[in-house]
Amino acid sequence: MKITDVRLYRVLAPRAATEFGYRPGSWLSRAVVANPMSVHPAYAKERASWVGPGQFPFVIEIDTDDGVTGVNANYGGGEFACAIIHGHLRRFLVGQDPFNIELLWDQMHRATLPYGLGGLLGRAIGAVDVALWDLVAKALGQPAYRILGGQTKETIPCYVTTHPDFAADWKGKGFFGVKVAAPWGVESGRDGIDRTVKLFDRLRRDLGDDMEIMIDCFMSWDLEFATRVAHAARDYGIRWFEDPLPNGWAVEQNRYLRERISPTLLALGNLEFHVKAFRDVLSHHAADVIQPEIQWVGGITATRMIAALAKAYDVPVIPHSSGAYNYHFVMANANSPYAEYVASANGYGLQPILDIHPDEPLPVDGRVRLDPTRPGFGVTVDRDRLAPWQG
Repeated sequence: MKITDVRLYRVLAPRAATEFGYRPGSWLSRAVVANPMSVHPAYAKERASWVGPGQFPFVIEIDTDDGVTGVNANYGGGEFACAIIHGHLRRFLVGQDPFNIELLWDQMHRATLPYGLGGLLGRAIGAVDVALWDLVAKALGQPAYRILGGQTKETIPCYVTTHPDFAADWKGKGFFGVKVAAPWGVESGRDGIDRTVKLFDRLRRDLGDDMEIMIDCFMSWDLEFATRVAHAARDYGIRWFEDPLPNGWAVEQNRYLRERISPTLLALGNLEFHVKAFRDVLSHHAADVIQPEIQWVGGITATRMIAALAKAYDVPVIPHSSGAYNYHFVMANANSPYAEYVASANGYGLQPILDIHPDEPLPVDGRVRLDPTRPGFGVTVDRDRLAPWQG
């Protein structure tokens, strides 16, 4: 079997306006959520006001002479990642055996070292890598988790990610916990700290004592803000703060913070973009939970490297975001006890985070069940939503 072609597609907006791939009007793009740009008032209100084409979704298909095609819908990288794949990575793929995933990943990684570590490079390589795993699993007639290590659990328990205004809607739906986006960051000062603590009180009253509560800070806090919030909120049993500090190998700051917010855990990783960044986080004991973004960090191959490192430190690996690619990895990894489900709906509602996958597996009673009869990652793409990418 040889690779014959690599095809790239833009994802067309649905009939109503959309923002970087999410459903129209979703809180993910329209709600006031603390983020790295919150310190600039002109861009603080909506995430959609500052994201660029590097965060748009795209689709890659890898064809073979045996008629088997690997597919991946990547929700980040957009036209920039497509340009890297078409202009550079394609040469390492066409004519090659798709089963040689480790070799192909290493060649793509080494060839791009002169102009980047992670970032768009991670998204471009990750898009190719996930499509290769899909292709190989389809060629073998197996679900992806079977070739990634096999089945480690009957079903996958999930927590749900939503906006604070909708958290109570998810109580009693089978999810073991709720993660909410922090509405306030360092730009809000002492008032933001007080309001955040009051939010924790409301969440605990709304959700009761049985559900876990996690907070996605999206790089909008600093050491002082996070430490003061943690100390003021000890009575509310917050499980973790996620990515409170700006990323970029901020290992020392995160280690310092982790020691000071205990017993609240520190979760890191969806905004780290290279295997070596995770090595530094783990070796410096700078996180309690590792959350690589499979599509952005270099794909399944890179995530498996990260998971091997994390297992040696007894740190769980919970891939960031939701979808079939994450679920298959979690199913095959014993050190991934549960998964995230991102609710893009404004309120209770089960739907794919990107509606380009009409058959994406969704939680039932808070648990994901993967169909063992569907080869690859078991999802198709809505081809009516695709347009060929033209560089």
